[in-house]
Amino acid sequence: MARLRYLWAVGSLGGFWYNAKMTAVFFGTSKYALPVLESLKANFDLKLVVVMPDKPTGRKQALTPCATKVWAQENKIPNSLELTVDCDLGIVADYGRIIKKEIFERPKLGMFNLHFSKLPEFRGPSPVQFTLLRGDKTAWVTIFKLKHYPELHIKMDSGPILWQKGYPVNPTETTESLYTKLFESVARELPGIDFKGPLTEQDHQMATYTRFLTRDDGFVDYAKLLEPKAYNLFRAYHPWPGLWTIKDGKRMKVLKCHLEGNRVVIDLIQFEGKKPQTFIP
Repeated sequence: MARLRYLWAVGSLGGFWYNAKMTAVFFGTSKYALPVLESLKANFDLKLVVVMPDKPTGRKQALTPCATKVWAQENKIPNSLELTVDCDLGIVADYGRIIKKEIFERPKLGMFNLHFSKLPEFRGPSPVQFTLLRGDKTAWVTIFKLKHYPELHIKMDSGPILWQKGYPVNPTETTESLYTKLFESVARELPGIDFKGPLTEQDHQMATYTRFLTRDDGFVDYAKLLEPKAYNLFRAYHPWPGLWTIKDGKRMKVLKCHLEGNRVVIDLIQFEGKKPQTFIP
């Protein structure tokens, strides 16, 4: 983490000069977004982290703050459930809440969302999963400006594009590892991005959409578990909802597998209510 902080602090010389005094507010909740927070702290004047309410977790359902709230407290950055300060720039990443028009129009330069696809493709909540499901060799990050389009029926992720960049996908990458890589990559790019730069409207007729995943998405018939297609399902659905099947009348989750030629090799599985174990066909 210390090395990453150094890289972000150095940043891009051009970006440093036009972003150094820019005040910013961040909207986000997950652990994946922490590199973005580190970059904003190092290269901008980070005024506030907008978070979600604490949620009950664990067996005892203890109220637990989200990862970004913990980070803000540790770094002595104010946090709030709402936008409570004026700022030049709003950055949104993995936030999990619809932002109202009157909120995203408050920052002087506007609110910019980090989305993990080459918009207008894969709008919606699961772009990385859909990228892996399709077996793409490149994953994209798009930074677009939140904008109100009263004439559009579907408004999700439809704002004008500021910046896009593609990154290679490792053939063993999962949703978890790819999200981590993309967040770290775009965090390094932030100092060099001109948020006052030109915007390009999306071609809404070319838009495609993802959806929220459910537990049932991870199900594969046991007879098809060793087919190559199942490996992309494993990559896309790790860690959630996970690749699973029914064996001997019991739910079996695949925890680890790899591809050998045109066959999936199952390394580690777990039956519901049991400990992980080596897979025996």
